[in-house]
Amino acid sequence: MELDNTGRYRFPKTLSEQLRILGLPLDELIPVIPVLAWGFWARHQLFGLIAACAVWFAIRAAKRGRGSTWLYNVMYWYLPGLQAGTVFRLIPDSSFRQWIR
Repeated sequence: MELDNTGRYRFPKTLSEQLRILGLPLDELIPVIPVLAWGFWARHQLFGLIAACAVWFAIRAAKRGRGSTWLYNVMYWYLPGLQAGTVFRLIPDSSFRQWIR
């Protein structure tokens, strides 16, 4: 008698399946939201929408052929104060590039 345990586990369609909101991964959605919000707040909805699309296309062009982790790594090394307390909590700030003896 063979037991069927597949109902106990959740299998993603792909191994790189990530959280998406409105069809966009978080690393593309988060920079677009403030641009859109500014456009609506300043009553320039069309300009805000065009600017948000430009930001989205720029992020997509930078990520071309690479995943979301690449963008996080770039942010870690080149924007040390920005991501230190939110995404990278367990590792030191990238501004400490000296080896500790």
